[in-house]
Amino acid sequence: MLATLVTAVISGLRGELVHVEVDVAPGLPVCHIVGLPDTALSEARERVRGALRNAGFVYPLSRITVNLAPADRRKRGAAYDLAIAVGILVASGQIQARGSWALLGELSLAGTVLPVPGVLPMVATLARAGHRRIALPAWDLAEASMVDGVELVGVEGLDDAARLVAGPRGRTAGAAVRRPPLVVSSRSGAAVAAVRPEAEPASLPPADLAEVRGQAHARWALEVALAGGHNLLLCGPPGAGKTLLARCVPGLLTPLDDEEAQEVAVIRSVAGLGTAGADGRQRPWRAPHHTTSYAAMVGGGPSLGPGLVSLAHLGVLFLDELAEFSRDVLDALRQPLEDGTVEIVRASGSVRYPARLQLIAATNPCRCGWHGDADRPCTCPTGEPERYARRVSGPLLDRIDLQVRMPRIDPMELLAPRPSEASDVVRVRIAAVRALAWARNGALPNARLPGPALLDACALTAAAAIRLRDVAQSEGLSARSLHRVLRVARTIADLRGCAHVDDEDIRAALALRDDVLVRRLAS
Repeated sequence: MLATLVTAVISGLRGELVHVEVDVAPGLPVCHIVGLPDTALSEARERVRGALRNAGFVYPLSRITVNLAPADRRKRGAAYDLAIAVGILVASGQIQARGSWALLGELSLAGTVLPVPGVLPMVATLARAGHRRIALPAWDLAEASMVDGVELVGVEGLDDAARLVAGPRGRTAGAAVRRPPLVVSSRSGAAVAAVRPEAEPASLPPADLAEVRGQAHARWALEVALAGGHNLLLCGPPGAGKTLLARCVPGLLTPLDDEEAQEVAVIRSVAGLGTAGADGRQRPWRAPHHTTSYAAMVGGGPSLGPGLVSLAHLGVLFLDELAEFSRDVLDALRQPLEDGTVEIVRASGSVRYPARLQLIAATNPCRCGWHGDADRPCTCPTGEPERYARRVSGPLLDRIDLQVRMPRIDPMELLAPRPSEASDVVRVRIAAVRALAWARNGALPNARLPGPALLDACALTAAAAIRLRDVAQSEGLSARSLHRVLRVARTIADLRGCAHVDDEDIRAALALRDDVLVRRLAS
């Protein structure tokens, strides 16, 4: 007997429809899964066999053939388990299917339905294909409810799914159901009881700018960077406040809009993570350790999953101790910083992920940290500071708009009772400038403006044009550097409330693009 059910597969950030055809016929007891399955999917036969038996059903001693159509596309993951198991029940006559249900979920040997990554794009794909009734793991209901116009049913066990497919008058040969399935309709907006457990460690709470003493120049550079979406490098000795200043960033970021929140939710879904924050509007903040591998940063692995650069999409990637990262890892950031995407190509296939992120990095000037300090001598061997600086390539530095040196803070300034400006005040200014830039640029921040649009947006005064030309010739700025100076100048003019970019804005942008590492190498 033949049974056909519908499920979905993840390809990058998109879902693709898959039909699961199960045929149970007389013959030697064997189970074949065809349709280009990967290792995890090939092992589904053992998971399904154990789940059926432990849920009280009978595993047929017949020839079972499972075809995953279309057969010419590689199938990955364990999200097919539930559809395969229910298909075997229908094909072997243990239940009679009533109605049409799409099924998603991994099975444990006990028959429990486990959560799967990528539920959000898979449910969206099924909905677009006209499949409006979907059974999925109860843990994934909150995530899947972001898709409108579908009836979602959360099942906790294989017996729940069998009862659902069989209908109220259908017969099942399985054990008694532990509890009725949990139902939620995204159209009605009903509350969801089950929430996927968070799969990543909790991060430290953001610091407040009021905790930062001194470093007025670096504080202003951070405000400019966040207002315009510019990349920022902080360079200074240990204890200068680089990491503390960077920890203030999450509390200064503007919330995601509806479209951005949907993009971030899809990436997190494919990565198998929960929702970001209580309302899903918090911008991503990623701060990996300097021992992070190339695959973890860019993405890949057996399932070609997204890496940290994609998980930081529309948010901030903070790299502390920048020069300690692997050279390959740092150079892999060039494409995301320039194009806003990352393409992963492996023998098993290729996938492209969005990676429109803002890079904020911090580094010491040398390995001991005191090179260039006026009061404390550097203890590194001769030539070591230059070798340390070369760990960060010139092309990567050329993509960092603001490069600021943070000197050591005087102890008396640290003990001064004078409070600094709090994050709440600065966040309002940043939000106002970003709103102004988006209204003027057509939903593009200053850091993403293309050449012709940038010149129109800057509206350079005659003095500013002369200044920019003279500096470009004397300093030998590359076309990319010149373009980024203009972008920063436009943000500085926005902070001053000026429609035109004048000579003062160009000089301020050049002062922020200090090129601390590059100039030290050239000296």
